Amino acid sequence: MKWYKYWQVSKITMVNSLVYFWNFLSRNVFFAFIMFVYMMLWRTIYAQKGTATIGGLTFKAMIWYLVVTELVTLSRTDLHNQVNNDVKSGNVAYLLNKPYNYVIYCFSYFVGEIGITLLSNSIIGLAIGFIFAGALEGFNIMHLPFIILSLLAGCTINFFIYLCLALTSFWVEENSAFFWIYSKLIFTIGGMLMPIELFPKWLQSLSQYMPFAYVTYVPARLAVDFSFMTFWSQFSIQLLYLGAFFVLAMFLYRKGVRNLNVNGG
Repeated sequence: MKWYKYWQVSKITMVNSLVYFWNFLSRNVFFAFIMFVYMMLWRTIYAQKGTATIGGLTFKAMIWYLVVTELVTLSRTDLHNQVNNDVKSGNVAYLLNKPYNYVIYCFSYFVGEIGITLLSNSIIGLAIGFIFAGALEGFNIMHLPFIILSLLAGCTINFFIYLCLALTSFWVEENSAFFWIYSKLIFTIGGMLMPIELFPKWLQSLSQYMPFAYVTYVPARLAVDFSFMTFWSQFSIQLLYLGAFFVLAMFLYRKGVRNLNVNGG
């Protein structure tokens, strides 16, 4: 019964999201547009380089790589904005006596919304991939469950990082810059724009130890160049980061609430 209430939150959120399912699809016009821009950009780069592969990826593989990175990036909820507003407005004080853990409640909401968001984005992403690039050579359908696991782990890490940044509003009155900086880190050293193999050696080494690459780069790289050795090594690190940011979110919330109880809301 303790976890049943959280399942109900996820189920209600999913049902509510289904009402606006076509809105999810219409918003993905941006997805199609940005992928068209990427396709033209990388087609030009491959033509100028005069080589079949860049960073170990063919042009077709690069397009599918970018489809997956955009899929992870766009398949997120804006719940962190609500958390931010709850803390800043003091509304979080009214949530303290509710029979649920606020962090787990937020995660339950995320689970409900991500199911529909990821589904709608996947429909668009697959259509874009097949239209712009065609089927990926050498892709084994048996690898798909493992790729999905990595993709879900990346989406969840992304959620908890955003949640941790939102919870800093207990101490920082204006923290919108944190979200902007994080989004740019995902865009660059997270490998959303290009594989980290194209970075200078020192930046490659740095990126491999940062959590940003495990949000977007790792699922995308597995999608286009899968191996079980790479999956188990990278997925285990994804789980470590996921656990670390979950613990950090719980700590920040409890610490913030303790200060709220002592100092007043």
